[in-house]
Amino acid sequence: MAKPTTNVNRLEPTKEDQLKDASQAMQEAFAAHGEAINSLLVVIQDLHDSGLLDILHALLNSKEKVASIALEQILKPSVLNTIKNAMTACSMVSKIDPSHVNALGEALVVGLKRGQDNLESGKRVGVFQLAKRCAARM
Repeated sequence: MAKPTTNVNRLEPTKEDQLKDASQAMQEAFAAHGEAINSLLVVIQDLHDSGLLDILHALLNSKEKVASIALEQILKPSVLNTIKNAMTACSMVSKIDPSHVNALGEALVVGLKRGQDNLESGKRVGVFQLAKRCAARM
């Protein structure tokens, strides 16, 4: 009877074999995606030519300083109020019935068109005439 195997020798790929495999994988990727890689290289060259690549590199090198400046600006009361106002406005708009918003938009377009027609014809409309027309519509 055969003796059981108690010692298993694993073959570890050498650095040279790993480099060959990686090189082969890269060649296959370039062959499969050559057009996309060429397009990416053109984009990178355009970023370099315009100076944006240098700016991006500088931003990445000083990311802590940029983050602290951005955080400092965001935490200003005026910016916080703007964010709160935007969130409140979004909340209010989400509560409005879409048909009412549509009707309001159409009325605004009609009003602007009539105003343009009045300007082109030289007609002047006073405040009381506007109030009278608004009251008639309600």
